[in-house]
Amino acid sequence: MLSDTGFRFHGYLRSGFGVDGTGKGQQPFIAPLAGSKYRLGNEAETYLEALFAYDATSDGDDPAYFDTQVRFAYVTPTSQSNTFATTFSLREAYALARRIWASQPTATFWAGARFYDRYDVHLTDFWYRDPSGFGGGVEDIALGRKTKLAFAWIGGTQDQLDPNGTVPPEDLFRFNKNTLDVRVYNFGVGRGVGAVALDLSHFNGDEVTTTGAPIIAEDSFGASATATLDWPFTGGRNRSVVQYGTGAAFDFRSILTTPAGRTFSPGETVRFNDVWQFRALNDFLLDERGPWALQAFTLYQVLENGAATDSRIRWASVGVRPVRQLGRFFSLATEVGWDYTVQGDQPGGSLVKLTIAPQITPALKFLSRPSLRAFVTWAGWSDSFRGRIATATNPNAVHGSAFGVQMESWW
Repeated sequence: MLSDTGFRFHGYLRSGFGVDGTGKGQQPFIAPLAGSKYRLGNEAETYLEALFAYDATSDGDDPAYFDTQVRFAYVTPTSQSNTFATTFSLREAYALARRIWASQPTATFWAGARFYDRYDVHLTDFWYRDPSGFGGGVEDIALGRKTKLAFAWIGGTQDQLDPNGTVPPEDLFRFNKNTLDVRVYNFGVGRGVGAVALDLSHFNGDEVTTTGAPIIAEDSFGASATATLDWPFTGGRNRSVVQYGTGAAFDFRSILTTPAGRTFSPGETVRFNDVWQFRALNDFLLDERGPWALQAFTLYQVLENGAATDSRIRWASVGVRPVRQLGRFFSLATEVGWDYTVQGDQPGGSLVKLTIAPQITPALKFLSRPSLRAFVTWAGWSDSFRGRIATATNPNAVHGSAFGVQMESWW
């Protein structure tokens, strides 16, 4: 028998309306081949996540804990035509059990489809590690006083949304793979807290039907590692991350998609064993220091996409969003971000985006929500990116602007 402990409802929502400098519908500014964009005043969709959860405990002494969670998502992009592109998605559906292993009371068993150990940078909504998918495992196995251990077996989902809640561009394929994830986390490194995740992924091969001969994807085995170091301090923290992945594990996700910068013709063969990726990033958060709060982000990434020529893609990014308190509930957020991308010997280019946004929040904390904002955004980019950024509103330009209003909330 079970004793109910309660129903919970949590969620996330962002929504607003913006136009470009000529009054056309807003389009986000994102550099070609970049994995994310600086998001303040640069999001042109409504996105909702709604989490419904119900937990219970077993009867008797030393009761076990059980929880079931279901998360739905809905996204509506800003209208640019009479094409309706709203998307509804079941993002999580899983159950967990805790306090069922006498010698490991914190160990938590789970099964289903879930967001699993995923990390992002709020400034850009960049999910640099996201092995979410179908699967099961056990986490929070104690290794001493603080250090924990986790195992999981994960398969990719056919979720219609990317990790940041946007609809991905139409792609050649989104293949499933099998991943064994092992994590050791919450261990001390000097004054910091460390975590290491190791993933072994196997892809059993597949093919994509085209109008001509099919595109063949060969079998692939890959491995990846993510090392994270958090340095907490009064009023904030600094997080440093290093990642390397090869083969079927190159993208630190539970699915395989077309490597950036690649196109495939009918009859061509995809060899994921030729693909690898390296990434280093730093995420600094000052949640409250006098009248200021801010987040700063730096990243360097190299992707080898396996092409015969121009196969090496480099992406560098630097950005900051300081927030200055103006009153009890009023503040001014200013965000500036720079992205540089280059593929092989082709011309590279930069995108600079600047946003000024007065806002209303419950408290002076960087992540205080809900936030009600007005914004003005300006972006400029290299001539080599002409016709590749915000093409619906800026088809042949090297700069653009937008202004509007937005809300963002979680609960």
